Amino acid sequence: MPARTRRSRPNFRRSLALCGLAFAPSWSCSSAGPTQDPTGEPALARPAEAAAGGAEAPTKRPPTLALAKVSQREHPAKVAWIFDEDPKKPRKAEIAAAEGEGYTIVDLSDGWVPYIFSEKTVGADDLAANDYRARYIGLASDRIDAEGEPLRAHERNYLELYGIPPTLSVIHGEWKSVDAEIQRCLDAAGFDPAVFARFSGVIAYEAGKKGAAKVRKAKWLRSDLSKKLKKAKLDPEDLAAAEADPRFSGQYKSWRLLQDEIDIIDHAQRRFRCEQLFASGEGKGKYEPGVFDSATTHALAAFEKKHAIMGWGHFTRDNVAALGMTMEQITHARLLRVLEERAVAGASVLEDGSAGRWKKDFVWKDKSGESQPLRDMASEVRGRVIEALDLATPESARRQLDLLSDLQPSGFAELLVAVRMPALPEYYSEDMDFEVVIDRGDVWYDLPFDESGRRLAQPRERKPRLTLYTNYEGQKIPLLRWPTTIGSWRMEMNNGEEMYKYKDSDVGERVWKEIVAGPTWIPPASTPPRELLKRRWKDGAVRTVVNYDEMGPGYASAYGLVAAYHIREVKDAEGNVTAELDNQIRTHGSVDYMSILRRYSHGCHRLYNMSAVRLFSFILQHREFVREGQTKLGFGREFEWEDKQYKLSLKTRGYRYQVTRPIPVEVLRGRIQGKRKSPIEGYVAKPIAADAEDPSAEELPGPAAPAG
Repeated sequence: MPARTRRSRPNFRRSLALCGLAFAPSWSCSSAGPTQDPTGEPALARPAEAAAGGAEAPTKRPPTLALAKVSQREHPAKVAWIFDEDPKKPRKAEIAAAEGEGYTIVDLSDGWVPYIFSEKTVGADDLAANDYRARYIGLASDRIDAEGEPLRAHERNYLELYGIPPTLSVIHGEWKSVDAEIQRCLDAAGFDPAVFARFSGVIAYEAGKKGAAKVRKAKWLRSDLSKKLKKAKLDPEDLAAAEADPRFSGQYKSWRLLQDEIDIIDHAQRRFRCEQLFASGEGKGKYEPGVFDSATTHALAAFEKKHAIMGWGHFTRDNVAALGMTMEQITHARLLRVLEERAVAGASVLEDGSAGRWKKDFVWKDKSGESQPLRDMASEVRGRVIEALDLATPESARRQLDLLSDLQPSGFAELLVAVRMPALPEYYSEDMDFEVVIDRGDVWYDLPFDESGRRLAQPRERKPRLTLYTNYEGQKIPLLRWPTTIGSWRMEMNNGEEMYKYKDSDVGERVWKEIVAGPTWIPPASTPPRELLKRRWKDGAVRTVVNYDEMGPGYASAYGLVAAYHIREVKDAEGNVTAELDNQIRTHGSVDYMSILRRYSHGCHRLYNMSAVRLFSFILQHREFVREGQTKLGFGREFEWEDKQYKLSLKTRGYRYQVTRPIPVEVLRGRIQGKRKSPIEGYVAKPIAADAEDPSAEELPGPAAPAG
């Protein structure tokens, strides 16, 4: 069921319910013991499959050229544009010729998808249609919504935080028309970005009438201050004089602090209105100027989603800074984020500096014995694209987008550019030796409530982290270190009663053998019917329908856009694998990005959707695999809820890649905190005083957590 928080607020509940989180069950990623797959296949102790084989032998490549698997030579565009001589006058070249000259092809087309949603390996006869590919492109192009229904003219998908950045056509179109209209609206509304520079700190949502009371208090303080200035024979409108006068400076400071907070809210509301972020419909979207009310929390959450800001729905440093940006500046920032994804995919790199920040003094040695530092390859290749295409400023980027859109009659539909990328680290190859270490961090097995139901503190100084290494010339080189999640106490249904159960994350040696794009989560038979449903607007009315968002495939599913299965291999004395144990633990993407910062999962190791997409695309680009394609699933269930019959039908498990050589994964025990040194088995009754909260939420409010 949905995670519940101590200071639960409606903005994330409602805004993220649109992403399929309204009825988030808590059944997946359980390590409570053997389970039965709903299709009848045992989830544990299944026979080991024969080792995959038949992949083409890896080929060497020059350090700046694309890998054979990610070459664009089979792209329907056939040509790419080179900007080196003059960014304003690019030249066209055949893809093979451009790659032969040492250029890397970067796909800027509207049909781009991450490698996990590819359908064919370059140079191999393994074409297999990917069911989610068209949906991904439609969402990125703002043609359809999450249900596959056409978007209305004013609707937009803002899905960067969920792993689906917009196309350049979308950004270009908005920059030319919509953003200009928004800027005109802001000018007419008296929007002053300077107010956002006058405030630092956090403005938290306060339910009830507290916000309106603050506005009244600020008005009274100002009025009273003016009266006192007038009585002192000073200009009653010159409040700056009060700041310097010791007779009035205390009251001035109190008023100024309060007024700055109100101004932040007021001018944010003006921006939300101009960007059409207030909810529409009768009785919705009504707000009181300067008051951080319910409608404003919804609009703020929508603003954060639009501009890829991770937040709790409070006014904080990050979103306040974004609110103070012009439309030119904020659209330029969005463009650069999109370009980074395209550059990273085209250059087939992964390192983002996170490993270097963790291991500041780490060096590795190349074959010549020279010491080499850890690099931020993502920033490097992004910088090369920005430089080559002259996109460094909002002004140049706007001009160059116009140029790019006019290069071909089809605009951005099949646009490829060729860029000279930095030389790759020597350890890169088409079949790299990877291993993964997941540190569970600080782990609490104690029930987080005392006997009276009072919440107990369970602080975590060390949070869970996933580190990807490559082994090269006897060296273990970290490529990235990202935040992730582990399991903890969750609420589940047991014989019709909500109870707590500890959802543990397996410890020990595992392997990744399967990477599944667009994975499907199959709800167990014990899932309450109400958690299989959601309410949505359909055919002119609000209707109750099956909640396929949670099950997938899709960005909002329990497993996100991609998942790797944790398998424990059982071996005999000779080292032969005799069985594979699957305890339903996955490393996967997640729409619930705030849980990765502060909270827990149901046992799985969540990553931000965009990070999971980048990670597993890179692994497939640098590891031999067999493309097995879409895995069929004929799973159905009929159930009843509130005297109505519903039918659940799942047709696919997802698009499967079988890694030829399994990737070792070690899950560390972490630092066990508290009195208990092992999980409590079975169910625990929910303490009475804790009914309104979920320990998985920790201290801060956030969105309901999906399964996983």
